[in-house]
Amino acid sequence: MAKTPKKVMVIGLDCAQPHLIEKYVKEGALPTFKKLLESGTLAVNALAPYPTVTPPNWAVIATGATDGTHGITDFHNHTPGATLGNESITQNWDRDRIQAETVWEAAEKAGKKCIVMTYPGSAPSRMKKGITVGGNGFHVGESRKGLPSLNANYFLCEDSIISTDLYPHGFRGEFVDAEGWDGVEDMGNAPMEMEVKMPFPRAERAIAPATWWVLLPGEDGEYGKAVLATGKGGDKVLCTLTPGQWSDQLVTEITMADGGKEEVFFRCKLITLADDASEFKLLIGAMVPTKGDWIHPLDKSEGVDITKGAIHAAGGLVMGLLGSVDYDTYVEMNENLSTWNAEVAISLMQNNEWDLFYMHSHPIDWMYHLVLTDMVSDDAEKREKAWDVHKRIYEVEDRMLARLLTQADKDTLVVLVSDHGATPDGVVFDPYKALTPAGLAYMTDGKAMESESNVLALSTHLPDYARSKAVPQREIYIYVNLKGRDPEGIVEPEDYEKVQREICDALLTYVDPQTGKRPVALALPKKDARILGLHGDRIGDVVYALYPEFGSQHGHMLPTAEAGPGKLGPLLLFSGPNIKKNNKMERACWLWDLVPTICYLLCIPAPEQCEGAILYQAMRDPHFKDKEMEKLREGLKRMEAAMSRDSREPWDHHDCA
Repeated sequence: MAKTPKKVMVIGLDCAQPHLIEKYVKEGALPTFKKLLESGTLAVNALAPYPTVTPPNWAVIATGATDGTHGITDFHNHTPGATLGNESITQNWDRDRIQAETVWEAAEKAGKKCIVMTYPGSAPSRMKKGITVGGNGFHVGESRKGLPSLNANYFLCEDSIISTDLYPHGFRGEFVDAEGWDGVEDMGNAPMEMEVKMPFPRAERAIAPATWWVLLPGEDGEYGKAVLATGKGGDKVLCTLTPGQWSDQLVTEITMADGGKEEVFFRCKLITLADDASEFKLLIGAMVPTKGDWIHPLDKSEGVDITKGAIHAAGGLVMGLLGSVDYDTYVEMNENLSTWNAEVAISLMQNNEWDLFYMHSHPIDWMYHLVLTDMVSDDAEKREKAWDVHKRIYEVEDRMLARLLTQADKDTLVVLVSDHGATPDGVVFDPYKALTPAGLAYMTDGKAMESESNVLALSTHLPDYARSKAVPQREIYIYVNLKGRDPEGIVEPEDYEKVQREICDALLTYVDPQTGKRPVALALPKKDARILGLHGDRIGDVVYALYPEFGSQHGHMLPTAEAGPGKLGPLLLFSGPNIKKNNKMERACWLWDLVPTICYLLCIPAPEQCEGAILYQAMRDPHFKDKEMEKLREGLKRMEAAMSRDSREPWDHHDCA
């Protein structure tokens, strides 16, 4: 095996937990993970940056810089000078917000060819020749750039449900006797139809109203299959499904509100069809344009295989949380998504020269938000179902890895990495409950704003700025409402540090009445938060962290937190040239150490703002560069000696006479 890699493949598995991967490997599952563990080095004391959430941590993995340096300091961003509360923050899903060079940009400057696949914050691309797929959201077809809360737009639209029952972002209809159909065979003697006003939920661009149809061929009032069609003709039929069946990937043309046309792909599943048609549920997958700005440069879409798998908004998480889909369908939606990602990535690697491949995949994280708390439920049946989903999603990602590794040869360094782990949901901590009794914060009416999701824990109160010295914001910050800096500031600049200390004291001494425990494990003034890699004008005036039994699954717990079956420690695994085999690296390391290690092995300059350390302990020969330099020095000496003899022959020794 080569001493140094010629290529590097980094595969990011959001929220993957190494100790649970090892558990399944020991049970005989996850053969691809097993192969990589046996052929590589696992960092058993890897630490995620703080806060332990998606955008900042993937920015770390891309730049090798700390949060304070690359500027993505939380899931959301606060613009200095804007209102302090959470009502003015927007999601950090934008390359232009990252204030550090990425490893693929540095590699391209060094003459390397790069492919970046569905990586948070990678769009808009700054590479001149490199290929970027997605990067505006969790997956292709989603855009979160600059949006508030956990909002997302979709191009063309997200998943929907057509049903005889009522579901969010769906269409509720009823079946009547079918009439006017032409060119459809085997309709039976009692066919029924449903007229469907297509919902096209959360479309990023306006779509013209469209009517589709569901036809139920039937004999004597019994129905066993459903036909989805864009009109009442055989040439309009998209698919025919039996209960539990997925369609092949479907391609059709959608008319936009401006009269333009958009060719889209998607898959459907007939989830439910009662024999008498009294119950019906059809999942329509997210629709994504077959060509469009999901790839950069645009011409790289030519020859890319998008025919396998499909896209589903957030992997079906919201549908799962709302009960719109069952667990089996949820797992299958993630299989569709991971398959699509893998096959597109393989096409790009086969059709283009590449030296560095970076990819992000999110199904494991979504799965934890759906089932992790149930994994520790007192209800045995609920617990068993949750663990089953847990294992099946890891198996989905194992199969995706197997496909991707078909493009990795013996000279390829493969890195598996996650941004953080997760712990079960605990008691909710509301920072106002600590700040208000201390006279530091007040709300306008004592009521909380309505929250759209429980996936991300944010303080959702409307603060009374005229009276509040302190304002909680985002996952982990408290701001001093400072005169001269903040629009409604009331704290005099000379009292800034005094109020910081008061905030820390209030947080650290607060006892939760429900549990009798202190929720806050750490509270630091801004100047001291540099020890966590947090600094600059994109962090709050006080940084705090919770004990793992409080709050939601990740974000505001320190990266060493553990609770139930979960740990916050991330996955970091190296396999390939010059990497120790079947090795567990004990040294503590941070995720910002990944980039300089890759650059060292690939022999390219590190990104300009890179701050991490090289993980020599993962290498079989960490001194290979020193040895190569020594060989070059010796060779140079020989050349110099030869040149110093001018044109004399080797046997000419007259100068020694």
